[in-house]
Amino acid sequence: MSKLNLLIVFLLLVVFSCEKGYITDCRECTTGEIGDVKLKIWIGPRSYDPALRRVTIYEGAMEDSLILSRFSTSESYVEYNALLYKDYTVTVEFISNGKNIISVDAACPQMRYDENTCNEPCYYIYGNIIDVRLRYNY
Repeated sequence: MSKLNLLIVFLLLVVFSCEKGYITDCRECTTGEIGDVKLKIWIGPRSYDPALRRVTIYEGAMEDSLILSRFSTSESYVEYNALLYKDYTVTVEFISNGKNIISVDAACPQMRYDENTCNEPCYYIYGNIIDVRLRYNY
């Protein structure tokens, strides 16, 4: 075979051999039925200024304006009951040093059946973490 043929075969192997890589956390695996799915929302440390934050949870994109819940909290972490394979967007509004700051993140909780990674086959929920913590102070 010529070098060109070998290169074409190699490129085809690379393109078609890739699978989505998953890492399953066996501590989060469930062997029984999947009950409520929790959207895990990380807001920020309690000690951070401002202590009061306004959280808004949207169904789908924020631009669609379908508000599911709106509340103020001083907690650093909250959970929200969610549905599998549905998009959620979360905004957190901070007022720090006189500036209005809005942090946005989105997630779509999904489920996968894993037979090989853990000791026994289980269902694994992923894509349910939303992180709206500020990365630096203003």
